[in-house]
Amino acid sequence: MKSEDVAAYLKNNPTFFKEHGEILADVDVEGADPFQRRQIEVLRERHNAEKMRYELVVESARNNMALEQSLHQLACSLLSRGCRQVSQIERLLEEEFDVEGARLLIRTRGGEAPCDEFPLLEKRVAHGSSICDDRVSTALLHALFGADSEIASCAFIPLNSSGSSGVLVLGSKNSERFQPGMGPIYLDRIGELVGAAGASEPG
Repeated sequence: MKSEDVAAYLKNNPTFFKEHGEILADVDVEGADPFQRRQIEVLRERHNAEKMRYELVVESARNNMALEQSLHQLACSLLSRGCRQVSQIERLLEEEFDVEGARLLIRTRGGEAPCDEFPLLEKRVAHGSSICDDRVSTALLHALFGADSEIASCAFIPLNSSGSSGVLVLGSKNSERFQPGMGPIYLDRIGELVGAAGASEPG
């Protein structure tokens, strides 16, 4: 194909480089005048921005699929194993969601709080939805996960079930795992599943 044919095609298809920006990465701009060079640079920048947005969408979709699978597996495990003891559910949550700590705190039938920190935890989720935080006090982390804990971020999840009054806390050593402002939808679903499981026995 002659260069004149290429030039004619591009002239008749002015959106070609916009639709195929990846080709610009290999275009040699040496010898182009400043105006042409700037046009190519702008198109490259637009292509890179679009590529980044696409990659973010793909990564988000993958993460959501992984979370959906974990939720499904949690539901299946709760049903098949008949988990009722708090310690069983805590271990299951650590396995399914790859967290270093899980604490399930449930108010007793007599209305007694499971620990001194329980009122503070209830207050955190009093609005009925989960929250994430990477600025949890050392005292609270030690009370929940032990003095040797290396937990750096937490998710606080209300047990969204009429039959249970409690709070589930997931802890991660990764400070980026549970960041303030993260969407609570999947965390709320975990709370619904755990609440529906009817955990009430310690140990």
